[in-house]
Amino acid sequence: MRTLGRRICTLASPLSDVSLRRLWFARLVSEGGDWAARLALGLLVFAQTGSPLATTAVTAVSLLPHLGIGQLLGTLADRFPHRSVMVGAELWRGIIYLVLAFTHLPVPAILVLAFVAGLADPPFLAANGAALPLLSGDRYMVVLTLWTSTRQAMTLVGFAAGGFLVAATSPSLALAVNAASFLVSIVFIAGIRPTRSSEPDDRQPLIRPAVRALTSDRLIMVSAGAVTIAAVLGVTVESLMVAYASHLGYGARGTGLLATIPPIAALLTALLVSSDGAHWQLVRRVCRLVTGLSTVAFIAFVLDSPMPFVAVAFLAAGALDVMTVPAGAVIGQRLPQASRGTAFSFLEGALGSAQVLGALLAGTLATAMSVAHASAILALPALAVGVAGLLVVRRPASEPAAPSSLPDLLPQVATDRP
Repeated sequence: MRTLGRRICTLASPLSDVSLRRLWFARLVSEGGDWAARLALGLLVFAQTGSPLATTAVTAVSLLPHLGIGQLLGTLADRFPHRSVMVGAELWRGIIYLVLAFTHLPVPAILVLAFVAGLADPPFLAANGAALPLLSGDRYMVVLTLWTSTRQAMTLVGFAAGGFLVAATSPSLALAVNAASFLVSIVFIAGIRPTRSSEPDDRQPLIRPAVRALTSDRLIMVSAGAVTIAAVLGVTVESLMVAYASHLGYGARGTGLLATIPPIAALLTALLVSSDGAHWQLVRRVCRLVTGLSTVAFIAFVLDSPMPFVAVAFLAAGALDVMTVPAGAVIGQRLPQASRGTAFSFLEGALGSAQVLGALLAGTLATAMSVAHASAILALPALAVGVAGLLVVRRPASEPAAPSSLPDLLPQVATDRP
């Protein structure tokens, strides 16, 4: 218990910095509203169509902006101050969700607006990813863990609040709350310290150096690959949540129950996963956990298990999301600052591609077979990439066997690139 208390105190320590605290508050409110709105949109579309494929389309279209155009929009994070990019993105999303909240639209129009709102995601995430290392310094790993824990906690709160608002009132109120959350987020973001990736007059090409930085480092490639492919299982669980609750014989309340399981698992995992070790050790830890968790989920799904075992599978899928913390720390510390935002937009694009493909495959397979067996099939890519990563990443011959603390590696980042 004392260890857990110390861990929580360590995670909260970055909030003593005003800029990190304001950015954390911004993510707190907008994440909660966003997940409430996502559940509301899913239930709204499912109520109109009764189709699992149409419901997964909500997730798919919101992620489509990460493909192609997202990489172009992500370069804004390296062209302009990070704070300005984040404020503009939140304002865009707030306006779109106000339209969704106060107009009665058919399903195609809902999907179009979900896509338009999603256009703000790539520049926001790129700017946030580029700003965090500059704002947090040697507390970067702790900040990433705090951010992931917060996101999962607000996923839980958002799903619960969204389910309550939909059940007690209507999806429109959940969408209006989401719009308001983005506007509140702007107030917090406006007060953070200004950061930027390059000087205002620096206009060198950004895409090619970012691609070169991502592809020339084996640890970055394995880290990104493990997180990206493992996301297929996570988005499968998310996009089939409504259909899975129906498959188990539950209604909207069952959906709300299933929705709480992955974020709880991720929140607990974030508190327990160790951050000690050199970069190669962290990458191997990610691959081991991806392999083990996806195996657990596959077994539970392929046996079409009853609720207690399905809950275990959802727990495993939720815990996979925390692998972004050690993997993201390795990637963020090894990328050059000048093109970090653009590089993050490519990583988000790859992640978005995997999630779009996973959501569409989940809906297609769940239409052709049982929801349980569709989920089992989509657990296999994570299992495969985890095993492949363990085969590829080994202890370097020049690296001592004894682990060292991650913050101690920060001064070596510039020269620790294979």
